[in-house]
Amino acid sequence: MERNIREFVDAQVSEKIAKGEALAHRMKTAEDAAAALEEANREVTAARREALAAGWTENELKRLGLAPARAARARKRTTKPAPAAPNNAAAGGGNEEHPYGQ
Repeated sequence: MERNIREFVDAQVSEKIAKGEALAHRMKTAEDAAAALEEANREVTAARREALAAGWTENELKRLGLAPARAARARKRTTKPAPAAPNNAAAGGGNEEHPYGQ
């Protein structure tokens, strides 16, 4: 019996450890990818400046499909309106005094 308990708990702990390690690995991969993207964007910006300095115009680059990437627009968050407070008179409580003296 004791052996079954130990095996069961060991299996659970091993699985948790494996999932935690997998998460850490994926997060590191994402961080590396974000850093690589940042570096690539800096290189694109530098290359654009060099192209413009060499005589290219923004219109020419745009016609060739080399327009600068637009920054992603942040989506406006909308909140749902709060539900209306219940009407005491409609619920048959119109004769009760308000608890805050109103």
